[in-house]
Amino acid sequence: MLNQITSRNDFGIELSDVTAQHPAATVHAPLAIQGLSLAIRPGEHVAIIGPSGAGKTSCLLVIAAALKVKSGNVSLNHQSVWKLPTRKLQKLRGNLFYAPQTPPLPPRQRVITALLAAKLPRQSFLSSLMSLIYPRDINEASEALGKFDLADKLWQRVDRLSGGERQRVGLARALLAPAKIWLIDEPLSALDPTRARQAIESLIAHAKEHALTLITSLHQVDVATSQFPRVIGLRDGRLVFDLPSGEVSKELLADLYRQHEHELDQNIPVLQDSPPEPAPVKIIHCR
Repeated sequence: MLNQITSRNDFGIELSDVTAQHPAATVHAPLAIQGLSLAIRPGEHVAIIGPSGAGKTSCLLVIAAALKVKSGNVSLNHQSVWKLPTRKLQKLRGNLFYAPQTPPLPPRQRVITALLAAKLPRQSFLSSLMSLIYPRDINEASEALGKFDLADKLWQRVDRLSGGERQRVGLARALLAPAKIWLIDEPLSALDPTRARQAIESLIAHAKEHALTLITSLHQVDVATSQFPRVIGLRDGRLVFDLPSGEVSKELLADLYRQHEHELDQNIPVLQDSPPEPAPVKIIHCR
């Protein structure tokens, strides 16, 4: 059974005037993040939107302590990330779960092995080695897959899955990870509307039940505004707005996606129209 006990989450996030370069960028390429300041409280659910190249993925990588900043400060749980010794930084990263748009699942690996790898930050070397030989927590893994309608794929090899199935396996890993902060990059990109609805509802429900912080980047603006209490708009690596979802107007979206209007037409209407619970956040309007 998946853990039903709500965990205490005291991992606040604070970015102060952060500047960062995309890891794949050339030396003279424009900065991916420019002067970004954010504060996210423990347990908040936040959607990050913006046109392609806005810096959404880089923002998640910065919070995940996977992309070192060129300037500014990243603080997690009141600790300045890049001032920590290596061992303490590794321990801190154990509380973070980052799911890239394309999950890096070894193709010849079984799905159950790929799933249980999410538990490694809290396992000893011996336990992790034994799990490779004979997987433990089989029922827990099956239950996590079931949330994404993939329980029958538990013992299949990853290379026999479709692209959408691989993406859902990557999301199911989050349910097993011993993390307090989820950083999910474009979780609906390879999913049809039915699967997308199922995926986002499963992520949100589990994050609420366990008081986890959920931060996700989305191309689907309608999902961001209907399902997340707080929406952050990025463009060219800069903060355009940080607002409760109910205050994200058509005018603000038109400005955010200026010259990228076609991306607003690519939304997937996956969820009900009822708004999320209001977010008690301080509004920051940058334009």
